[in-house]
Amino acid sequence: MISEAMTYAEVEQYILDIPKFTRKNHFPETEGFYEFLRRPGEKCSVIHVAGTNGKGSVCAYTEQILLQSNHTCGLFTSPHLVCMRERIRIGQDNISEDEFCSKFIFVMRKAAEYKSGYHPTFFELLFFIAMLWFEEKQPEYLILETGLGGRLDTTNVVRNKKLCVITKIAYDHMEYLGDTLEKIASEKAGIFEAGVPAVCLDTSANITAVFRQKARAKNVTLFLLNSKEIINVKNHQKFIDFSIQSQYYEYCSVSLSTCALYQTVNASLAILALHILLGEEMKIDAVKRALLHTKWPCRMEEIAPGIIIDGAHNRDGISAFLESVRELPGNRILLFAVVKDKEYQEMISLLTKEELFEKYIITTAGGERAADLMTIRDLFKQNTKQEVSAIADTKAAFAYAKQCKQDSTLLIAGSLYLAGNIRGLCEEENN
Repeated sequence: MISEAMTYAEVEQYILDIPKFTRKNHFPETEGFYEFLRRPGEKCSVIHVAGTNGKGSVCAYTEQILLQSNHTCGLFTSPHLVCMRERIRIGQDNISEDEFCSKFIFVMRKAAEYKSGYHPTFFELLFFIAMLWFEEKQPEYLILETGLGGRLDTTNVVRNKKLCVITKIAYDHMEYLGDTLEKIASEKAGIFEAGVPAVCLDTSANITAVFRQKARAKNVTLFLLNSKEIINVKNHQKFIDFSIQSQYYEYCSVSLSTCALYQTVNASLAILALHILLGEEMKIDAVKRALLHTKWPCRMEEIAPGIIIDGAHNRDGISAFLESVRELPGNRILLFAVVKDKEYQEMISLLTKEELFEKYIITTAGGERAADLMTIRDLFKQNTKQEVSAIADTKAAFAYAKQCKQDSTLLIAGSLYLAGNIRGLCEEENN
């Protein structure tokens, strides 16, 4: 029962339970309810970000460049790692518990007025809460990360965008987006809006052809970033130096506070996006400060000495994760969990092929979505001669992994649920 006396914990639990009793709404229903709310948040200059991997990182780098350029900026991302309010923030500050509850109650009362039988889904509700808060706070810029896909994503109800950005396209959620990279790219490019510039990664001729066709159809000026424009990459373990030789602006040299090599592409995409948006207003000194300042959780994040979490949770993400793992000195242990709707056989094959880890510890994460522990353990044993252990409880598995660690580097990957759980455990230990 919705009541104004609900605590934040009660509101959060209600939202977490939504998938148990709601159905997915058709896009026109979602758009209709957004219209009923009077399209909150659209007075801000909206930057819309879609893609398979790297969306959150591109959003984070974009946000920091705007902040370092003296602009106010709101950010809506997903999923959260520890706290639901992480998804909604302005200038690094999450929406408060009281504001979150207030907006939740408002949305639910409006949903009851809207039409019989309508209930926002989990993601829709968080999006509407965010947009109402942004409407009240009025940041100059608003960065929206899609949840799933693009064309039919809830965030795509927004009009009057100022810029669209598409990150790396890879295989994920094929049951919804299509079984080829071209079909997935087409769905992601559904965020393009007539006359609004778009910035995309130029990773293959076929995918780029899809972007070009979609851009022509909507009179969109398309700007492309090719990874060949990222040069002189030097990984110093705690930070990365690299240079960008862009076709759109002058050569520049920057540094990132991470050992994740894949972040060079995400940071470069953010730089190009804001060069298009801000033009000469974007200063290289602000960019350099922003990139050094950006820390996006669970992307090769060292949460304690010798313990690194990465959010890689699909085949392409694991490949990118391993590029950085190869650069790490000494022995390595992997703590791994995966959900059952991912291509975990391919992920496990990649993780074992080069014998980069001396030991594998398998656990579970994601509740009902978690893959069967023994199935995953057996697949690892079929693919490697290294020791494989299986411990269902995440907390116990993490404790065991730390016992085994000694002088090795402990890496955690395979699931954002696992990444969030481990990060939460570390926060508990430090408090």
